[in-house]
Amino acid sequence: MMTFAFFLLGGLAGIFAWFYIDRFIPNLQQEIYQNYVELYPENRPIFHSEKALIQSQKCGHIFRYFLGFGLCFAVLDYFLQDELFTLWLAITLSLIFVISWLDWHYQLISPTPCLFLFFLGLFGAHQEFSILTLSQSLESAVSFFSVFYIIYHLSKWFYKKEALGRGDYWLALGIGTYLTIEYLPLFLFIACLLGIIVYWISRKPVLPFAPFLCISLIVTSAITL
Repeated sequence: MMTFAFFLLGGLAGIFAWFYIDRFIPNLQQEIYQNYVELYPENRPIFHSEKALIQSQKCGHIFRYFLGFGLCFAVLDYFLQDELFTLWLAITLSLIFVISWLDWHYQLISPTPCLFLFFLGLFGAHQEFSILTLSQSLESAVSFFSVFYIIYHLSKWFYKKEALGRGDYWLALGIGTYLTIEYLPLFLFIACLLGIIVYWISRKPVLPFAPFLCISLIVTSAITL
């Protein structure tokens, strides 16, 4: 019965994720337009979303999200047999999926899901779901954020362009709550190695980094268990 309840809960989470992904670009377009109007109220243009430089991409049928997230939640509950831990882990994986999907398709990372990941990581540390204490989780998050923030500005200064996006250091803030600072080199190595392999295979001129950071989080977490 509890497993079925988690299936339904996961289905609802999948529907929410679908709506967030589906409305991400339209909401971004509207936000940019509103900011422009606030800055230049005397030059208020007519908003045409279809003429925007960035357009929404198809994210699949909503039923896929309902079924996929529902099965993920149900399987985790079946094997873990700990409702609160299952819920924490399932929401974490859901956030990772949403962040990765958006960055892979749009090369954009919103700080909002990254901050949710940050607070979720702190909650997991407080509940002793992870290997970190609450203070270690907070210290690690600040360290991860600082390292990525420095890399962002150094690469921008050296290459005269962004090697990492601003969203990457917000994602690092959230990821840092799950890993100790000692695993930062391993975490970066795995993420970079995955990125290089995919680049060799795809030969795309630009690759988003968030999906590789998220996969590296999962792999590094599994290694530390």
